[in-house]
Amino acid sequence: MAGVPAVEIVLPGPVEPEGMLVRRRPVPVPAPHEALVEVEASGMSFDDMLMRRGTCLDRRAYPMVPGRDLAGVVTATGDAADPRLVGRRVAAVVPGGAWATHVTVDAGALTPVPEPLGAVDAVALAYPGLLARFMLHDVARVQPGQVVVVPGAPGWVGTTLVQLARQAGVRVIGVSSTRQLAETTDLDFEPVDHWTEDVSARVRQLAPDGVDAVFDSIGGPNLAESWDQLGPAGILVSYGHNFTRDATGDPADRHAALTARFDAWAAASPGRRAATADLFAAGPPDPAWAGTVLSGLFGSAAEGRLRPYVAATFPLAEAPAALRELETGGQVGRVVLTA
Repeated sequence: MAGVPAVEIVLPGPVEPEGMLVRRRPVPVPAPHEALVEVEASGMSFDDMLMRRGTCLDRRAYPMVPGRDLAGVVTATGDAADPRLVGRRVAAVVPGGAWATHVTVDAGALTPVPEPLGAVDAVALAYPGLLARFMLHDVARVQPGQVVVVPGAPGWVGTTLVQLARQAGVRVIGVSSTRQLAETTDLDFEPVDHWTEDVSARVRQLAPDGVDAVFDSIGGPNLAESWDQLGPAGILVSYGHNFTRDATGDPADRHAALTARFDAWAAASPGRRAATADLFAAGPPDPAWAGTVLSGLFGSAAEGRLRPYVAATFPLAEAPAALRELETGGQVGRVVLTA
């Protein structure tokens, strides 16, 4: 509507969630190769938690608009973009800026969202699905018949990671709390309750020869436990680092120290490997790869073969409360902002 401004959530610097600002500005005009998306939904991720602390490895200048992914309807295109995009529901994974009502995106980075999939469900699968696919097939290179452990299996990445692993013929051991496990009995994994069980002992019972991969989003002391669960040729894939999210200091230094630690473990135990997984550490994901993966995810969801898990939705203006909800933890699936 003419005269209606765009609204965006601005992170002015390292602040508490309540320190974020609501800013109004003119609706942006797409550059020649861009499309203007009227955002219907955008996702919250661990990256956003780190950005508001100033400790994200992917450094962006303040003030910034957070948000790694979005879904919405194209309302305009630049002169060099395909005008047939106008009116289509699309999704994209972006370096940032998704927490807004209107966002310009390179047209080549947009993926159509098929019917009957809605914007909220598309966002529930977008960034988590890319990260899960990358970890499973590009980093761990899982094979049918292998066994993996997923701490936080009911989480914002874990729900998609478990499903993609099972589709690849991989056996999954999922670790979480009593409540979350009770809420995800429809997810096809073997549950281990970290409140009531010795996780490592239980994993050894389920996989006496060790597992082929552990996808660890917790970090800190949990990494050593995950390493010990590996079989002779297993790989530990570390992402998220929830345990150390409040650590101070240069995130690049911490990442280098973690990499050195992993190298030392691997040197002391030939055959086993450890790696970190970060889609944005070296820049945005390749658009062609991302588009192919997202098309597959959305197609599977539209056909009922992949379930999007949405923990909660909040209006865009309530982003501080939504981020507080995310940081409290314990969600089953994704926290999503809606326009």
